[in-house]
Amino acid sequence: MKYLFGDSSELPIQIDFLRLLNNYIETSVKVITLENTVFDLKETIMDRRRLKNSVLDEMDQFLMTVENAIFGAVAKSKEQETIVKYADKSKLFLKKFIEDGKAQFSDELFREIAQYEKKVDDVDDENRTILEAFFIQDPLPITNKKYTLSALEKGYSSKVQIDCEGNIACVFDIRSSELPFWKKHVKSRDFVRNVEIPAKMKKPFLKKELVPDIVEIDEYILTDLVLSGNELEVVFRKGFDSASERFRLKMVFTGEFSVEVLHADEGDVEKNINAIPELKNELNILRLRELGEKIIEKTKDLYIKKHSLKNIYLGGIDVLEENRIFELMQKVAEIFAPAVADIRKHSPSKEELSLKAEDESGKRSEIYLKISEVRGKLDAIGEKGMKLFEILGMQQ
Repeated sequence: MKYLFGDSSELPIQIDFLRLLNNYIETSVKVITLENTVFDLKETIMDRRRLKNSVLDEMDQFLMTVENAIFGAVAKSKEQETIVKYADKSKLFLKKFIEDGKAQFSDELFREIAQYEKKVDDVDDENRTILEAFFIQDPLPITNKKYTLSALEKGYSSKVQIDCEGNIACVFDIRSSELPFWKKHVKSRDFVRNVEIPAKMKKPFLKKELVPDIVEIDEYILTDLVLSGNELEVVFRKGFDSASERFRLKMVFTGEFSVEVLHADEGDVEKNINAIPELKNELNILRLRELGEKIIEKTKDLYIKKHSLKNIYLGGIDVLEENRIFELMQKVAEIFAPAVADIRKHSPSKEELSLKAEDESGKRSEIYLKISEVRGKLDAIGEKGMKLFEILGMQQ
């Protein structure tokens, strides 16, 4: 499908932007409404905590006042020896009564606060689900992807962080087990066979000179992987045990390819092979590059299996944790605003945004989004909605 402006000139971004914009508007209304609910719940929680502290302080003051009154009454009594016994019992009874009352009142408020906190968690989960449905479609220009894999007892735990324009980052879990290649533990030979790496210098039998100990890593298991842009770090272990012999490969594919290799014997610390000239000279750079390229190729296959939004960040701040959803949606509006301006400029009517879709046969259809319709939807969230409307540049 090909997309055109309303005046039939070609749209630079070849997507149904009006559908995306409408999805953004509806998503914003839902998540900001829910975030407002969270603010109300958290204010109620603060009020209940303030009430608890206030009531407990008042009960302490009451106890002190009564005890002072008892002390004063005893001091004025003509029968102090007799009265003081009853006064002490009265004070003990009153103190126990007050302490029991404080505990009961605190328990009741803690239960009430816990219910409000659960509601906050439930609303946050609902918001996470709504944001997941929007951001999993990659609605924003992507600046980088960072994949992380760690071996489990069976298969891998994997996730991807998607960095977007506007300093927005989304972290999604990946269902790696749904891809045959990643369903079980993979080994070096599953990418490239017969990869050999000099591990250390050794002294052969009946010889004086040290020579490189060359290790073939075909059967070594991939246990850890981080791929960020053009940088790859991967660990191959001889066994699944974390203390087993391992090779750590750090590859950079920007400009001239470079690789740093670290090795550790079983239970030992890693040593940099590149720092030992005799070992560095034995590195087969072309073979290692081929291995790295195959790993990257297979890792990128994981992207289609991303699911379940774990975190979303704005400027490094967790949006859901810190209740920054409105700020997030404002940033998205800023990113969308230039495209909205271009479409308005090419739309025949000032009352609507319009595009044309052209199929492979050349047949065209019209796509419209009425500005009044957008405003009507955003009215549901009051001033915040009007702020988004202004940022998008949709004022008449």
